[in-house]
Amino acid sequence: MKIKQIIAVALCAICTATVAQTFPDKSRPLRIVVPFGAGSGNDLIARAYARAISETTGVPAVVENKPGAEAVIGVEAVRNATPDGYTILFGNSSTHVLNSLMLQKIPYDAIADFIPICGVASAALVMNAGPSTKFRNVKNLLEAARANPGKFTYGSATTSTRLAMEIFEQRAQVKLLSVPYKAMAQATAALASGEIDILVNDVSTVAPYYQSGRLRPLGATGTSRLIALPDVPTIRDQGVPQYEFTAWSAMFVPAKTPTAIAEKLGAIFHQAQQSKYVTEILHANSQDPLVMNSAQLASMNRAEIERWTKIFADLKIQR
Repeated sequence: MKIKQIIAVALCAICTATVAQTFPDKSRPLRIVVPFGAGSGNDLIARAYARAISETTGVPAVVENKPGAEAVIGVEAVRNATPDGYTILFGNSSTHVLNSLMLQKIPYDAIADFIPICGVASAALVMNAGPSTKFRNVKNLLEAARANPGKFTYGSATTSTRLAMEIFEQRAQVKLLSVPYKAMAQATAALASGEIDILVNDVSTVAPYYQSGRLRPLGATGTSRLIALPDVPTIRDQGVPQYEFTAWSAMFVPAKTPTAIAEKLGAIFHQAQQSKYVTEILHANSQDPLVMNSAQLASMNRAEIERWTKIFADLKIQR
């Protein structure tokens, strides 16, 4: 290496170290990009983090929703952002595992293009029915779907919510009709209006509709009942014993973000995770804290890709 190159590398290292020491600048907001619509469970959790960070560190934190294209639009926005630590992705099992398996082509590499910061939460979802049917439980749905293959519809707005239903079809041996939407709030409204029959969603998005009686919870997608819906049995306890679907969420930054800055962000988000705002919203959404550092999250992400790749192969799920 030539002397000029050595000097340039040294100066770059010094500059990076200096920036890391002063990060985060309280005059610049941390921008948490949520690749899903406003009002979704992910959005509410991200806003709880933003509030906790702002209050505990004095650094302003804001949430920016960038939904669309199965979350690809928001993910790409973060991947292409300046890797200075001020743009963070609220990712999840859709963006960092399932998109690569379910979409024909995505413009990013979930592993190579991002640095994991910390885990956020893991949770089961809930299957819901709207006014277009009289289903009160999964047994009702199974009986009707088996008698009328392809008649009943389900909505989705993420690869997770679509896959949850595709696996249900496989395990229960029924045929339903898929109707995609841009955002979960839109899909939920469609269910409540009778436009579609079934929708798997997070509890927070559908809870207001339960109170008005416009939607009915049929079953939890996990292995145990949801804290927020203790009277609703799991899907596997209602005639589909092999069924299980859970999702997780986490924070990521662009791949070229300096290690020192990524580590500082990890500490900031870990502190926020313990705040009352985050604790309360996770509990309200029947979600469990996913306490993982960068290395643990990276390891889990790779393991999840391997696990779901095998599931896709075993169930012969097509893109």
